[in-house]
Amino acid sequence: MLKHLLPLGTRDEFGRRARTKQHLIAVIQAHFKQRGLAPIATPLLENEAVFDPYQMGNYQLYRLFSNDGRTLVLRPDMTLPVARFISATNVPLPQKFGYVGDIFRVSRQLSGSYNQITQAGVELVGYASLKAEFECLTIANQLSSELIADAVEIELGDAQFAQRVVASLTSDDAAQQAILTALFDKQVPRYTNLIAKYRSQPLYDFLKAWPRLFGRPERIFKELAAAPLPASVQPSLKRLQTVVAWMQKTMPAQAVSVDLSSQAPQKYYTGLTFRGYSQAGAGYLFSGGRYDKLLTNFQAEAELAVGMGLNVDLLTTLATDQQTAYAEQLIYFEPEQWPQAEAYLAKQPHAILSLADDLAGARIEAQRLNAQLIDLTGGVTND
Repeated sequence: MLKHLLPLGTRDEFGRRARTKQHLIAVIQAHFKQRGLAPIATPLLENEAVFDPYQMGNYQLYRLFSNDGRTLVLRPDMTLPVARFISATNVPLPQKFGYVGDIFRVSRQLSGSYNQITQAGVELVGYASLKAEFECLTIANQLSSELIADAVEIELGDAQFAQRVVASLTSDDAAQQAILTALFDKQVPRYTNLIAKYRSQPLYDFLKAWPRLFGRPERIFKELAAAPLPASVQPSLKRLQTVVAWMQKTMPAQAVSVDLSSQAPQKYYTGLTFRGYSQAGAGYLFSGGRYDKLLTNFQAEAELAVGMGLNVDLLTTLATDQQTAYAEQLIYFEPEQWPQAEAYLAKQPHAILSLADDLAGARIEAQRLNAQLIDLTGGVTND
């Protein structure tokens, strides 16, 4: 019934987007398999308590009630259910996992965000080495290069840098949180007022420049080297420098920036964070980082972990918009030529079968799809 209510162009766009999305998912899953990631799936419904300690406050949950009175939610995140699964099943660690699934978040009205998002992700659990971060960055670099034509910039940060800087200013938790909120929300006038009381401290010049502490790594590291930063942030800075140097050596074409004035993607991150974005798309294509204390919400002993989530819907939007860069082919054939059509299809990644009754119908279909018509009953036609 829906297809009769939609304009022809809209139906074509839905079909093209659906095909693109399924293709991207297949590519992502094949890449995960090639990198040795074990597939993992978690329930769509989870106990609300799984997410309580980590809610960021920028979205609401879809809530339901079970027969025994428990509050259930449609999962708004994939990392937390994976962590619960690992804790509950006592799987031997270390392990590498990969997943594709839908998450559900009640977004603010008129925000432009979808309430249902398909997410693919990587969870590397039990690894202390920076090799785990390098693996996630490698996967992000390779997939973004393979899936979309636009250049993607990877933005590095640290989940503990900001907290440790403000902790060196004051022991007042409320004051610390106020400064961080104003900094992360880019409320510069409020932030300026809040730091004014620290005018006599050596760190004051750095505090004034802090809201603009993002950009090319060379500039950021130069500014940081000149600032009297507390010793507590030095491990974070050394780690960032190590990661930037590694990226410049192993993926020199990858654009990279550093941002130490923004909030980590999720509250559970404890170390290096990273996000990827394209100038052609609104929002982050992927984000992730280290979260070494996440499993303590489900068990007494913490486990080391690094993870990353990819926004499959945003990747689909970009990939669909870029499909005009190549011409799809539409294959017309008689029923007895089905094996021949399948053989041709297997060799052409951008070809699809025409199920039209006759050649005239196939021509109309090819024109609508802006595709080259391959007529197996009589040759190639560009009609």
